[in-house]
Amino acid sequence: MQTRLASWKNCLLNRTCRLALATSVLSSIPSYYMQINWLPQNICDSIDQPTRNFIWRGSSNKGIHLVGWKKITNPKCYGGLGIRTVRHANICLLGKLVWDMVQSTNMLWVHLLSTKYSSSSKILQAKAASSNSPFWASIIRAKDILKSGYSWRPGSGSTSFWFSNWCHHGPLGYLVPVIDIHDIHLTVRDVITFDGRHTQALYTTLPQAVADTVNNFQANFNPIVDDTFIWNHNKNDVYSTKSGYSWLLSSSEAATVNTLHHSWTWIWKLKVPEKYKFLIWLAIHDVVPTLSLMHHRNIVVSAICGRCNDQEESFLHCIRDCKFSKPVWQQFGLSDIQFFAINCAHEWIKGNAKGPRAYIFLACLWWIWRHRNNMCLNNDTWSLTRLSSIIHNSAETNQQAFQTATTTANLDQWIRWNNNNFNYHILNIDGSCLGTQIRAGYGGLIRNNAGLFLKGFSGYIQASTCILLSELTTIHMGLSLAADMGIEDLVCFSDSQLYVNLITGAVSKFHAYAVLIQDIKDLLASRNFNIFHTFRERNQCADFLAKLGASSHVCFLEHQSPPHDLVSLLWNDAMGTAFLRI
Repeated sequence: MQTRLASWKNCLLNRTCRLALATSVLSSIPSYYMQINWLPQNICDSIDQPTRNFIWRGSSNKGIHLVGWKKITNPKCYGGLGIRTVRHANICLLGKLVWDMVQSTNMLWVHLLSTKYSSSSKILQAKAASSNSPFWASIIRAKDILKSGYSWRPGSGSTSFWFSNWCHHGPLGYLVPVIDIHDIHLTVRDVITFDGRHTQALYTTLPQAVADTVNNFQANFNPIVDDTFIWNHNKNDVYSTKSGYSWLLSSSEAATVNTLHHSWTWIWKLKVPEKYKFLIWLAIHDVVPTLSLMHHRNIVVSAICGRCNDQEESFLHCIRDCKFSKPVWQQFGLSDIQFFAINCAHEWIKGNAKGPRAYIFLACLWWIWRHRNNMCLNNDTWSLTRLSSIIHNSAETNQQAFQTATTTANLDQWIRWNNNNFNYHILNIDGSCLGTQIRAGYGGLIRNNAGLFLKGFSGYIQASTCILLSELTTIHMGLSLAADMGIEDLVCFSDSQLYVNLITGAVSKFHAYAVLIQDIKDLLASRNFNIFHTFRERNQCADFLAKLGASSHVCFLEHQSPPHDLVSLLWNDAMGTAFLRI
């Protein structure tokens, strides 16, 4: 790292350039070593230190660390700069080895370690001994930190009830003094599918806390799907370094504290140069190096503005209220009372960084700061005319560079229900998440090809806010209802292409809802059932029932006749009313 830093020594780099190099180059240099070894903490600190100094001081070793290391190592959405700490990166890279061990991937080193130390089913409970190799000890240390991010996902339910880690209590066989001989070969499915209280299937007496867990455990099983451990914090439930790092940060206090007061993502979405964004980021953190901050850190004697000698030089005074700054804003028509009345930098910048005058505002922000530095450090004052011209040219250049080209408007598209004129029964389904305390609901209806209402359904899902579960549940409920009605030919429509692709494509063995998806596939294959994507304008009736379900307190409700407010929507679909595609 020192060699790489030395090669950048004579480069004139501003902080945003140094940040880019630190993020993409410096942090990746030790990656090879971190993915196979647990680095000692002093080594991690000695790697973090040059990165920290390079961002704030460059190669001259002069400068102030304006923001703490714990803050800038948070993701940008949490108010940081996305710099990875070596310790967290080390844990997450080793986490890939933990994942391979848990899943018993077909790799030689996995077979070797499984044979010598621990099999995949027991890796999450394994412990390192003093006689173990450093490589295995590194895997175990990372596993101890990451294991709470794993969960057991039921499939066929063929996992041993007593000797596998299928619940948070660990293997239940270790919690009882003796296992009755009648219970020894029981699987999870044997117990959980027992009618009545699940523990009544056992001759062995369980501790009360364990018995409550077993009795409250609910799961669906499918013989085609394997039981497995999944990583809950990635969309496809497969462990990745990125998802592991995000999970570590989300569980830290710094990440939650920084999101309590401000939102941060809007800064990095601004269509301006990175140096503008960095200045705004400093301003929101209230660490722009004005005299007020320098005085607070005992670097200068006085906090009074060196240009007007009138007030303390805070960020807003420096950029907006100083007599050398205010005329610039007025020159560009930003002179109303409300513009100068806001005392919160976050509120002031965010409110003015959007709209038709955003490019002018952001250019003023940057060049007024540059002019202030020129006056205070170089004793060079620009005239109002010169400064206004620079700002105007800068705003125009930014607008040309970042504004997307306007495209010709598309022709209006009009949408009708059953526009493909299917002769089958038609099932429209939808999921919904509503309310301040978000609740997941679902709904759908079955009609003939002329639009005649046959049956509908709606409901809500207890203890869930997952829209994916909501969409998959309504598809399964709708297809099951159609099968119970004796329908053989049916077309199912969902307004989510993502979920249609999830069902029609191959299912990942690690997907959290693999059993539910396989159940849907089985229903589609059992009859002449098909599923397609449709536009939401063709799915308004299902959307109504989904919202009805999310706002209800009934888990499943069949509608033999349409609710009163649904009648007009059904009439529009049956009459072939066209809706403009938005």
